[in-house]
Amino acid sequence: MPVFIGLGLPIFIMARVRFFGRFVRLLARLYARIVLWVFGRRVRDSAQALAEEWNRLMPTPRSRFPILESDDRTAYVEIRVHCPLRGTGNAEACWNAMEFDRALLRSIGGQLVVMESQANSGKDYCRLAIRRGGDDLSDLEAAHPEWVSP
Repeated sequence: MPVFIGLGLPIFIMARVRFFGRFVRLLARLYARIVLWVFGRRVRDSAQALAEEWNRLMPTPRSRFPILESDDRTAYVEIRVHCPLRGTGNAEACWNAMEFDRALLRSIGGQLVVMESQANSGKDYCRLAIRRGGDDLSDLEAAHPEWVSP
């Protein structure tokens, strides 16, 4: 976990400054590629399998990234790690920082929607919905409308 936080901290710091948005997303994609290079990539074809693979790619203890429930289309997961953006209300910074998770999911055949964010929900966790790449996301209530992306 310390290495994960150490790598992620620059992302969260720079994400707060709108000027660095593109660079933060680029850096997040680079970190995702490093994680995939180290741990390998397993393309999955169901929401549950995508969530399990996302969980495998997260740092230990993986209990901080639980899979809450899943159905045929969607798996719901949480991130229970203290986010440096908690309580800031900075939705744009969260969007930029979450490029890491979006890049991981894209590489394994999935996509995600942030449904609740520590940045603006007042909660101590983030809640995500995971679906197969290309599946419709319009029925998912995103924490911020701009957070729904392909």
